[in-house]
Amino acid sequence: MNLRLQTLSNGFRRLLTRFPAAILSIFITTWAAFGQPTSGSLVLSGRIIETPSGAAVPFASVAVKGKPIGTQADENGLFRLTVSQRADSLLVSAMGYQLTTVALNAASADKPIEIVLKPVATQLNEVVIRAGENPAFRILRAVSAHRSENDFRKLDGYEYEAYSQLSISITQLAERFRRRKPVQTILRALEKKQPGKPLTHVPIFFSETVSKLYARRQPERQKEHILKTAISSAGLTDDSFITMFTGAGFNTLNFYQNTVSLFKKEFISPLAENSRTAYSYFLADTAQVGLHTCYVIDFDPKNERDLVFSGKMWIDTVSYALVQINARVGAAANVNFIKQIDIEQTYETAGESASAWLPEVTHLNIQVDEVVKNTFGATVDYRTTVRQPLVGRPRPVGFFDTEVQLAEDRSEASADYWQAQRESATESGTNQQTRALLDTVRNLPVIKFMSRTGQFVLNGGYLPLTKGVEAGSVFSMWAYNPVEGHRLRLGLQTNNQFSRNWQLSAYGAYGTRDQVWKMGGEINYIPTRQPLTLITLKSTYDLEQLGFRTEDLADNPFLRITSRFGPYPQAFYQNETALSVQRDLGTDFIQTAGIRYRRIDPLFPFAFRQPVPDTQQTVLSSDFWSREAFLELRYAPGRIPSRRVTKRRMQRRPTETAPIVSLRYTYGTASFEGGTFGDFHKWQFQLDHTLRWGLFGRTQYTVKAGYTPSTLPYPLLQVHVGNQTPFYNRTAYNLMNYGEFVSDRYASVALEHKFEGLLTNRLPLVRRLGWRSFVTGKLLWGSLSESNRNLIATHDASGKALLPVYSLQRDPYVEVGYGLENIFKLVRVEAMHRLTYRQHPNATPFAVKVSFQVGL
Repeated sequence: MNLRLQTLSNGFRRLLTRFPAAILSIFITTWAAFGQPTSGSLVLSGRIIETPSGAAVPFASVAVKGKPIGTQADENGLFRLTVSQRADSLLVSAMGYQLTTVALNAASADKPIEIVLKPVATQLNEVVIRAGENPAFRILRAVSAHRSENDFRKLDGYEYEAYSQLSISITQLAERFRRRKPVQTILRALEKKQPGKPLTHVPIFFSETVSKLYARRQPERQKEHILKTAISSAGLTDDSFITMFTGAGFNTLNFYQNTVSLFKKEFISPLAENSRTAYSYFLADTAQVGLHTCYVIDFDPKNERDLVFSGKMWIDTVSYALVQINARVGAAANVNFIKQIDIEQTYETAGESASAWLPEVTHLNIQVDEVVKNTFGATVDYRTTVRQPLVGRPRPVGFFDTEVQLAEDRSEASADYWQAQRESATESGTNQQTRALLDTVRNLPVIKFMSRTGQFVLNGGYLPLTKGVEAGSVFSMWAYNPVEGHRLRLGLQTNNQFSRNWQLSAYGAYGTRDQVWKMGGEINYIPTRQPLTLITLKSTYDLEQLGFRTEDLADNPFLRITSRFGPYPQAFYQNETALSVQRDLGTDFIQTAGIRYRRIDPLFPFAFRQPVPDTQQTVLSSDFWSREAFLELRYAPGRIPSRRVTKRRMQRRPTETAPIVSLRYTYGTASFEGGTFGDFHKWQFQLDHTLRWGLFGRTQYTVKAGYTPSTLPYPLLQVHVGNQTPFYNRTAYNLMNYGEFVSDRYASVALEHKFEGLLTNRLPLVRRLGWRSFVTGKLLWGSLSESNRNLIATHDASGKALLPVYSLQRDPYVEVGYGLENIFKLVRVEAMHRLTYRQHPNATPFAVKVSFQVGL
């Protein structure tokens, strides 16, 4: 069982749907059938009256002691409560009456229970209301004043045991979709499994996890110890799939923060400091929640298309702590594919003084709308129950060196063990049905086929060849460019079935015009996982182009495929061999060290001046090679425990606020036929950061700087990445030509601000389309030393003039853009202006670039 699936107890952070062909394998669902009694459930009913009159007590609260289960009596004092867990007593409360405990026994369900409440005078804290002021505002100010006391993230340390369930099913099948033959096969098989019962969902995935979570505040650290885990899936076995729309954090959703992060979007919390700009509030009532007398406050969004909630929250009248919140994101919100999100979270006191509040139960129900019309919707049902909390005793910093610890016997648990876990927590009837039906679904041939289809798309177009070996990618088997002509490519790679510690890949390609074979191979080895270590050996011989290398596109599969098309104006063959080692250094650092050999054979007119020893003469050369050793340190503070190894990269997901800083040093030698340029040094720095502004959107910026105090041929210096395609490339200067500018010292800033519907949500004709606006800007300062400038030849050996090579002067290179994204939930269109160096030959002062992105 891979690591990512074993840590599903941490919950979800992202929900992405990338490819319609994989939707049946991807869709997350579960339609919680609350209120339906399940096998083994206890149905309690009765009437609540007062003494001495015997009159009915309307709308009293009835809760199971020690459990987040309850109901409310009607206007006649009658109640009905279904209890699916072991319970020994009820807590009954109403304003103006004493809290009453009612013992339960085996006979309690046989006849109605009569509960008698005694009147009492309830003394609430004084609430001072200013003239003309909404009475809810006074309570919200008190919540803010007590925020540091009640926010569990402010505790020095806490730990608890958690039991989590995640259920994924397909629901809301359209009638036209139901009539399809493969779907009929699935439905008939499931109806045979539960005859006489209506089929409301098709289960895809179910997991249960028991874990211990530890946290401390200074320094901020978190660790999870997976004790037991059980996963049942209809084909979703690869962590690369689950990672696309899961993350950590639902069991610690924090409404005390100004924004609540869901699926990489920032929703304004109804308890935020500036929440009045986004919400309307109404002090509805006071009510009893367990042992706590609470103010009940309703909140509604002022603009339902913004990233906001609607719902109700219960605030303790003594401590002004959040006791319970029911929050909903509706279909009107500018979030793709999401029909509705319901969050229920209850808090309870913990610790010896009972003054610390921790989330007790967190329940999310996410209903996904149809992505393709007349097909199906989906729902995710996630629930975490916290047990045995302990606060105020932070573990030592060294305890958190391992972010995720896996028990050796984590997969060894009996059916009785899991049944006991379910009885100690809340479970919906739908989850019970999901477990019962999942085996049937998983073994259906049509489900196996659909699962393989989804895995094919999500795996980048690779097809299974034999056990543990795949062939492809289908998406890159053919390309065309003027250098190679028709480019034909085929590759092989291994997967986890081959080995969890070894990853092998190789490819071969042939061009019909240049008639040159290109090839490459790569070996990845993971010797240890604590700390995570990755050793990579790579060797390639392939066609590249100056200022647009494939290694610059590693994180963009669309551009990586389309880059093999196009004019290739400054093409060269590159022979490269590299060996690198990546290793975690604690929880915040990743260190990479390696060596690399590169030989460059330019196909475009290129030459450099080669000094003749002991003379004042120079001769011209074109091909050269280099040998390098490099060391990189990457600092990623505040990272969550999510580790993945793909394509020579160890990725660690960032939090919403912490920056990522990288520093790289390279030492090497460069040579040419008959001579050498001697030793060289390179320093490179990069900072990536995202700023969240809540209702006003988010800003992503990247700062880069580099310095090469050595004399080298300009292809070994910093050739700034250009883009002459019609597609937008976030890592490139999109109005700069390939290889247009070269620097040996430079600094740059790239900024993008996404308004997340702030503007378009307020335009009547646009807001229904779900479009979102954004602005971008990029600045680049740089220069080229005199020695490197003198090395550049202006004519080749025959006297033919070469293309000019530019360096930046006093003015920076500047380009700005603005546009709309989420067009048809897929297309991004950006109008871009180049503000400087517009006089260069073939410069593009204005262009419209298009890109495609599927997300929420």
